[in-house]
Amino acid sequence: MLRGGLVESVHEVCVAAVAADGSVLTATDGAADLPVFLRSAAKPFQAAPAVAAGVLERFGLDDRHLALACASHLATPEHVALAEEMLAAAGLGEDALQCGPGDDGRAVAHMCSGNHALGLAFCVHVGWPTASYLEAGHPLQEAYRVAIAEVAGVTPEEAGDGCGMRAYRVPLGRYAAMFGALGAAGGALGRCAASMRAYPELVRGAGEIDTELMRAEDGLVAKVGAEATIGVGLTDGRGLAVKAKDGSWRGMEPVAVHALRVVFGVAADGPGLARHAAPEVADARGRVVGSVEARVALLR
Repeated sequence: MLRGGLVESVHEVCVAAVAADGSVLTATDGAADLPVFLRSAAKPFQAAPAVAAGVLERFGLDDRHLALACASHLATPEHVALAEEMLAAAGLGEDALQCGPGDDGRAVAHMCSGNHALGLAFCVHVGWPTASYLEAGHPLQEAYRVAIAEVAGVTPEEAGDGCGMRAYRVPLGRYAAMFGALGAAGGALGRCAASMRAYPELVRGAGEIDTELMRAEDGLVAKVGAEATIGVGLTDGRGLAVKAKDGSWRGMEPVAVHALRVVFGVAADGPGLARHAAPEVADARGRVVGSVEARVALLR
């Protein structure tokens, strides 16, 4: 971060980009092997088993509901209504959600409510208990574990996530390969990607980096995870993953946009991306006094 052209802070950000076959094209030094938690970037891969099992058809859900299942949403009225519809379709109430409360105190307003609602509908569909769906040994969590490992090509490490789901840790190069696979996928995973592209505003919200990347570039699919990570996939199978080591979104976002432009030739110049590509630093009166610049040294 520069203040008046002088360096004030430095965020170390790691980048890995892969080819369509999952091999590393380029990365910052040591980044491809850096273990990184996917956090909410795992959601599209968690949603795929429910899609494959026919949960959407069973309960009359559509791609808007699926996009919300892949989301870390902002709890707009539309976001909340879709989560409520998913639960009601499966014959469940809001009390079935164990993700914790959103900012307004309701579980349906939690950013992960769509992810949990589809998981609960999956449980109802196959006859698994719903009260214990977050336990590590529950069949739902095992289904997610298998799905993540299959796409990642490695057995992920695990810990508890903020919403009660499992958090999966994989090397950053594998994270990038997962999103390359998502971008090019057919079948159930491909439908998850298609829903995200069709309804990017449901995946996060207007003005957010993953939503705005999908709005700006046809075919691109993107999803952020907590502690400043993002995965991006293209339709030809190339993928990118970025992680700020200190968890700084201020550091991660301009590097992600810069890397997409430099490595993949993606324009990434939609109007909603300006504040992510080149964040400004303002004083208390709103006057610009500094900026955040991305300086990335990539190794071939």
